[in-house]
Amino acid sequence: MSTKTGILQSKISIVITVYNHLNLLQKCFESILQQTVLPYEVILSDDGSSDDPRTLLQEFRKKFAGKAHYVRQDHEDFRAARVRNNGASVSGGDIIVFLDQDIVVPPLYLQSILEALKPGRFLSGYPVRLSQKQSGQLLARELVGVDYKEIVTEAQYKKICSQARKDFFYYFTASLRLPFCKGVKLRSGVSAMFKSDFERVNGFDESFVGWGNEDDNLGKRLRASGKVGYNFVKEHFPLHLYHEPYNARGERRNKEHARKMAQRITGTSFYCEKGLDNSRQDLFVDMGD
Repeated sequence: MSTKTGILQSKISIVITVYNHLNLLQKCFESILQQTVLPYEVILSDDGSSDDPRTLLQEFRKKFAGKAHYVRQDHEDFRAARVRNNGASVSGGDIIVFLDQDIVVPPLYLQSILEALKPGRFLSGYPVRLSQKQSGQLLARELVGVDYKEIVTEAQYKKICSQARKDFFYYFTASLRLPFCKGVKLRSGVSAMFKSDFERVNGFDESFVGWGNEDDNLGKRLRASGKVGYNFVKEHFPLHLYHEPYNARGERRNKEHARKMAQRITGTSFYCEKGLDNSRQDLFVDMGD
């Protein structure tokens, strides 16, 4: 069996992070059910929502042939790194696909991941950021038969194409190990990787608390471990539904912390101290069995 054939037959675990905004999560669930390649399992990882998402998950379970799990941590500030690790820690697939609840994916999204992923790569997409008006229109519709290209503007589509070209250049130069190239940025809400690669760097660094930079850090450590980022989004692009931003005025609380942590990363030092192997005894876990 060829390597590519093996990848095409791999089990996909989707980890969806959620914190309130259940109307967005519902659309994310709907888009997963429309996939031409269905995942092995879906894991809903809750950052302590005040609105309980388990009713939506139960409805999803009735329609989904695979496994659907739920994990929850108490809400203590913005802990995106830990909430993603929580989901990954109970996953049983060969490939982890990270989605945020505000992402709607087109029917060929998972198939495009299987076609693009190969040893030595991690995948990072790029979403179309919908306006409040566009998001409202999409939230009011059934996703069956929706042509995503009709939803986006020409300017939004051009931005996706432009980013794909830039990222291919970054991928090509990073593949050649050119010193001036930093590689493709990891965008955690639309990313995918082999679980073994994720485990090798100990997942997301949970020392990042507050909005921003935890995905940049993971991308740097994956690259230090010998993996190259690749943007797999060209035609089958995800949509980012509008909501009020979590960050205040675009401020990144972790900017200085990210700089210090980046200085520790080398070709032999890419395993974070506070990551996937952390204790999770406080988690509520519902495996749906």
